[in-house]
Amino acid sequence: MRKQPLPLLLLTGFLGSGKTSTLQHWLSNTDVPLKRVAVIINDFGEVNVDAALLQRRQLELRSITGGCVCCQSFDDLVEQVARLAENPDLDLVWIETSGLADPEEVLDHLSSATLQDITRLRRMILVIDASDFPCSWRGRAVQEEQIRYADLILLNKIDRVDEPARLRVESKLRQLNPQADIMAGHHGIVPPAKLSADVPRAAHAIHVHDGNCHDDHEHHEGCDHDHDHERHDHHHDDLPHSAATFFLPLNEPVERGAFQRFLGALPVSVFRAKGFVRFADAPAQVHTFQQVREQAELLVLPLDDAPAVATGLVFIGPQLDEARIRELARGLQAGHALSS
Repeated sequence: MRKQPLPLLLLTGFLGSGKTSTLQHWLSNTDVPLKRVAVIINDFGEVNVDAALLQRRQLELRSITGGCVCCQSFDDLVEQVARLAENPDLDLVWIETSGLADPEEVLDHLSSATLQDITRLRRMILVIDASDFPCSWRGRAVQEEQIRYADLILLNKIDRVDEPARLRVESKLRQLNPQADIMAGHHGIVPPAKLSADVPRAAHAIHVHDGNCHDDHEHHEGCDHDHDHERHDHHHDDLPHSAATFFLPLNEPVERGAFQRFLGALPVSVFRAKGFVRFADAPAQVHTFQQVREQAELLVLPLDDAPAVATGLVFIGPQLDEARIRELARGLQAGHALSS
């Protein structure tokens, strides 16, 4: 029987900001025993690539796919958190949201009647890509909301910008959220204790959006609006949740040159691509692939059970030309040159 509410750490950030890298570093370096930690990963697509990257022995890892927890999979989120709160041996739960998640909606769900007495939001941590701020595509409104609600902001990828640019980004962040702590780093490398520390949060101002009042990170006491989630519009047609996503299986090893040509020929509507790939010159190795716009990273997957990972790529973007991408992919495993 749990005596105290289960602490939650909410990890947010736009697509490709470095949320998973940040959580990977924490899991690999924290002093908290992983058997006392649970992680919930939400991926917008039908395949949760990030969950595979975070697998650890003794770690309880749960995956929510096929929709954003703020508008489509929120019932699953509440149910998963409630079940974890039944475990008295857990000391901490990380929740990594989709890069498209609206923080106001996520906080609303985490403050539902089901969770109010059994959980406590310890921190809302936001990861910002210093080299892409404000973010491109249609995500700026969501990103600004994420900034306003965060109490800790990790300014990530500072190795990609010079000092004047970093200072300009930090100044804008402080304009949007003067109370939040800001830390700078790269590849998600920050002191683990700083992320999960149980520190008193600043008394953030109440945000008012379309008549709804939300006292940051609390259970909205004193608000006069109804928190019946069925009355909320969970479609966010004016936000980037209208993005398309699909999974492209790569069942056989591919040639590196063909893979590079494939990436170079992708339509501009592909904002984000990620997944796992094997190459013909080293078929026993699984590589993890991440790309945001022109930023691409290819690394050997550092997991003991890497051979069990399903190889393939997830694509995310507005109005994806799925037929064109599949056409380009025909030359991958056949080793043919890609059409222009």
